Amino acid sequence: MTRRFATRITRRSALGAGLFVGTSLLIKACGTTSSSTAGSSGGGEILATTFGGAWEEGHRTYLAEEFGQAAGIEVTIVSEPGLEAVSKVIAAQPNPPYDVILIPEGPMFMAEEEGVLAAFPQDMSENYGEIQPQYYNEGLAPMVASQVLGIAYNPERISTPPTSLSDFWNPEYEGRVGIPALESGLGTTFFVELARLEGGDENDVEAAFQRIKQLLPNIGAIAPNPSSLATLLQQGEIDMAPHWFDYISGIKAKGATVDWVAPTDKVASSSSSLQIVKNAQADLETAVSYVDRALSLEVQTAMSKPPYNFLPTHAEAPLPEELAAKLGSSADLKDRLFIPNWQIINQNRAEWIERFDREVQA
Repeated sequence: MTRRFATRITRRSALGAGLFVGTSLLIKACGTTSSSTAGSSGGGEILATTFGGAWEEGHRTYLAEEFGQAAGIEVTIVSEPGLEAVSKVIAAQPNPPYDVILIPEGPMFMAEEEGVLAAFPQDMSENYGEIQPQYYNEGLAPMVASQVLGIAYNPERISTPPTSLSDFWNPEYEGRVGIPALESGLGTTFFVELARLEGGDENDVEAAFQRIKQLLPNIGAIAPNPSSLATLLQQGEIDMAPHWFDYISGIKAKGATVDWVAPTDKVASSSSSLQIVKNAQADLETAVSYVDRALSLEVQTAMSKPPYNFLPTHAEAPLPEELAAKLGSSADLKDRLFIPNWQIINQNRAEWIERFDREVQA
């Protein structure tokens, strides 16, 4: 990652920005002190990021609040997209604004290349050994949850549910399909999955570009992010789109006229991890304990249930019931998951975005 920001970002300004937009949560446990560091014996503080929506709600309830009460520390959560959190940490080193950041694979590998993430001490983690092998990151903390890509659609306007991503090209869906832009993780995951279905991979995406250009007559909207794409679906401006299971199941539970199906082939996934920032002000034991709680069976089981419905990474945590019904057993899921290689993607993504904007979105 080569882009640098001239503005100096401090812990106070980062927290203040989060409070200004109403997306941060300050949780004070009994006996909290104002010390800038803390151990598991009590006192101190930790400042961590999460994503908005279900992520923030779940982390607030099952991670930050209970961890803060048990450790006797002050936990502050700021809602921050992964790439923005990484950019702020890079800009502010050696005095990062956060102690722990929640980031997807792409930003995680960028941050690792920039040298702003601390190595994760496995021997200090009670739950490290309980994580499924595909979710480990060499030298870093493992993934805490995963999302799976499928097809979101309006069941009132599409009577026969789609079964494959290739259904987007059906002539009857002219002007009714929405897709995400490549700037979003959802968009890039969909793009790489499309390349795989066309016989390519992360190093060979030409067929994916050609296929998307063939889809243009059916595209009714290109959304910048998952939230915007879901809004278009709810408003009836599009009738189907690639989307994450957890997001669609969450808004469906709140009354949205949407449903989600898994492709009959493999399902592409995207995972996120909580990583400790190098030069964090919270002491290492506190930061590791916070991440370790996110890896625990208790938290991951809670986050796999409605309204969150995240795919857990802990080997003993259950699949979300609705997802299990759509996909089958966890053993079947392991065989069906397609995990994109984000280290390769990061090398090519800027070029893909520029070309997508020029040839598809223009």
